[in-house]
Amino acid sequence: MDFLASVAVAIVAYVAVYFIGKPVVALQAKRIEVLDIAERYSGVDAGAPEATRDAAVKALFEAGTALRAYQRGWSTAVRLWCWLWGYDLDLAAQALYGLAEGPRAKMVIPPEARRNTLNALYVALGAARHLPPETVDAIKRMIAETKAANAKAHA
Repeated sequence: MDFLASVAVAIVAYVAVYFIGKPVVALQAKRIEVLDIAERYSGVDAGAPEATRDAAVKALFEAGTALRAYQRGWSTAVRLWCWLWGYDLDLAAQALYGLAEGPRAKMVIPPEARRNTLNALYVALGAARHLPPETVDAIKRMIAETKAANAKAHA
């Protein structure tokens, strides 16, 4: 009887690690990587050297694409984890694509707009603890207004 109980526990542990733990740990690792990339390249603009601009655009787009892949192909465990912690992977990917416009654009994107986009990324990935509550509230209002405007435009 003890042997069967041990086998059952081993099977449950394997399923928990492989189908729940592994995808969530991979998402958390990607989240940290994305935050690092965004912080590193958020200040790169069209006036930076070409090699720096190219590296920034590539890294930001790859990070955004990776988040979109998690968002579209996520497991139930990842979906529940995002719901539990309030992550919005699609918004985070959009913020990364927005940050990539700084080095790509022929126009100058104001530093405040880049800072707001970076802050929106922090809010979307639940990493806004370092921001003042007023800033978080303002970013959440901007996000809600943008989503409402997009919904109205598509209706």
